[in-house]
Amino acid sequence: MFAKRNSITLFAFWLVLLVVGIFWYVKDARNLVQASGEENSLKDLLAKSQEEIKRLTQVEGIHEDLRKKWQDAPKMIISADEPSFTLSYINWIMSNNSLDIDFDFVLNNKKKSGNHTLFSYTLTGEGAYSDVYKMIWHITYEPILYKINALTLTPSSADRNYLKFVMNLEGYTVDSETDVIDDFASLRPKRDYDFSFASNFFEPLIKPRPVIVAQARPEAPKLPPKQPGEIDVEKATLKAVTSNSIFISEGSSGTVQLRVGDRVYLGSLTNINQDRNEAEFIITKFGISQRVTLSIDPSK
Repeated sequence: MFAKRNSITLFAFWLVLLVVGIFWYVKDARNLVQASGEENSLKDLLAKSQEEIKRLTQVEGIHEDLRKKWQDAPKMIISADEPSFTLSYINWIMSNNSLDIDFDFVLNNKKKSGNHTLFSYTLTGEGAYSDVYKMIWHITYEPILYKINALTLTPSSADRNYLKFVMNLEGYTVDSETDVIDDFASLRPKRDYDFSFASNFFEPLIKPRPVIVAQARPEAPKLPPKQPGEIDVEKATLKAVTSNSIFISEGSSGTVQLRVGDRVYLGSLTNINQDRNEAEFIITKFGISQRVTLSIDPSK
């Protein structure tokens, strides 16, 4: 009797141990399978990360090469009177490369930073696509440092072969005196380039058949009317000069105060020289910009 009861008790004990063992075995097996899956996922993630690191290393190498090329590029910041120098420099690019571009030149602002001064300009104009493209190329690759911050191109409504452009340009000058070379051609590095691919991307691929019309006799060009309050500097008299402004009058009209960048008829005030009692303007007539300097007449 006791032997039978002990056998049943021992059997029940071993059965409980077997059930508990099977439970822990199944649980450990599931954990092992899950861990194995996570290990495979981590291996795949590690492989992808290594590929990204390799690609990033290549990109960083390319970036470093480009940075060295940019640093080693033959660019310079000069000491010169701004913005008259920038205007003459752009006019030199136009004339030296036979670019037929009509543009207006406006000084937006200037900012002193350390030992250099930053000048911000806006160039607004119109020209053939190839000429506009060449202008942008030369401003970028000529040796004087300029930065194009923004550029907007739109097709001309008057001539489909022409583009209108608005360019935000930054120029720089340093305080230290340096020799300014007027002949920019001596500074320009020799480069081989081809503008044959500079086609107008605004031009439609399928062109309409040309229509022959009688050509009207062109009218003589006319200057735009003078807006109220504008001063015609070619007919004006300089009255007084301060460090940051001038006082000017035209005919019998009253005296007007102007600062650098203020608009006048056909142009703007670009420079004030208090030591010489002079004011310098840039005006544009029929697409040609010229410099006008007014001085105080001591006899008046």
